[in-house]
Amino acid sequence: AVADDAFEANGMQLSDAERELIKEELKKTEDEILTLRQVLNARQKHASELKRKLGLSPLSELTQDINKSLKGVTGSDAYKQTSEVAAATAETVKSKFNDMRNSCIFDSKLGTAYTTAKMTASTSIDKLSGAAREPSAAATPSNEQAPPLP
Repeated sequence: AVADDAFEANGMQLSDAERELIKEELKKTEDEILTLRQVLNARQKHASELKRKLGLSPLSELTQDINKSLKGVTGSDAYKQTSEVAAATAETVKSKFNDMRNSCIFDSKLGTAYTTAKMTASTSIDKLSGAAREPSAAATPSNEQAPPLP
């Protein structure tokens, strides 16, 4: 009844014979789909079994797929151009950093920073070692005496 309403809503008028033919064709098509699904599942199981016998795991397949993808990416023109630009940029930065490092301003600033850090670390270590040498105010079990018994 719902299908009849749909056909009538679409402006199609089907005879009872045409409707029966379409229903039969639909049933055959659904049966074929079911059969194809069953065949596909059987083939997938068979493929899995063959892969297992060959020692191929899903992880190794994934690894192979990733490696193929990486080869495709690294072989692309865009990757090559990006790689060249990145290498040139890295070389420029390295050169500029070396120039800066070799300047006298950098040496004096770096020396000052190193000296300050060294003094701060030394002071902190001295404070910590001094605190460790002072006797503890808290009583320890070995220093405590048992109260006298009544």
